Parts: sequence; C-alpha cells; structure tokens
Amino acid sequence: MSRVTKLLLLIPAAIIALDVLLMIINGTLLMVLLTFFGFYLIASLAFKESAFKSLKRWINTGHLGKHHQEVNYGQPTRKS
Repeated sequence: MSRVTKLLLLIPAAIIALDVLLMIINGTLLMVLLTFFGFYLIASLAFKESAFKSLKRWINTGHLGKHHQEVNYGQPTRKS
C-alpha cells in the first residue's frame, strides 16, 4: 500500500476508534448492548424458544407461529 492509501485509511479508523472509546467512557455503548440483550431476552420468553430459531422461521415462512410449515426453496416437495 502506498503512503497516501494508508493515510486515507488511518483517518476513518482513528475516528471510529475515538468514537468507540468515547461511547465506552460515556456508558452509551453499554446501554446499547444491554438494550439488544433485553430485546433478545423478551423475544426468547415470548416465543418460548430461541429467538434465533423464531427469526429463522419468520424469514423462511413469513410466520412466527409453530403451526406453519417451513418452506424449502429449491427442493421438490411431496404432496400427501
């Protein structure tokens, strides 16, 4: 890499590092992480299962309930 490229990459990296450091000092980064954890906990309790599984089912089927059948795109399905 040339010196100009390194300098151009150093400026945004320094800004991001300073921003993260200020968020840690101010406590806002901790609040953001606690908020995300709270949303995950509420979703897990609401669906009585992993929020990741619920989100995956919602992406695959468009429904959050367990009684809907998952869609397997690109795979043949059997009719019963």
